[in-house]
Amino acid sequence: MKTYTTWDAIGDMFIIYGIVIVISMLVATIIRGIVIVLSRRAGEAEAKAPAKPATVGARPAVVGIPQEHIAAISAAVAMMMGAHRIVRIEMAHHGFGWTSEARAAHHTSHLPRGPH
Repeated sequence: MKTYTTWDAIGDMFIIYGIVIVISMLVATIIRGIVIVLSRRAGEAEAKAPAKPATVGARPAVVGIPQEHIAAISAAVAMMMGAHRIVRIEMAHHGFGWTSEARAAHHTSHLPRGPH
């Protein structure tokens, strides 16, 4: 009866690693094929879509915010903070309150506790 030695175990490990590498490469090739097919379909859909009219010199603001509100916000910022400009206005994202609370708790943990 033959005993299972360390060299046998090392050989089996190389065989298993080889099998895992081959399977990983096959999965990566399949994923790459799916990405190529989907990107071609997206390109065809863009080619079939009608062209949007180009506006010269005007960038539309966020949909749903009236231009008067943006002007009022800009005036209030200029009055309170001086010469600043608004780079982006977007709708508030809901559901991220816990992350900001955790960040605030983490940042306040670095404050000194008092005189030492």
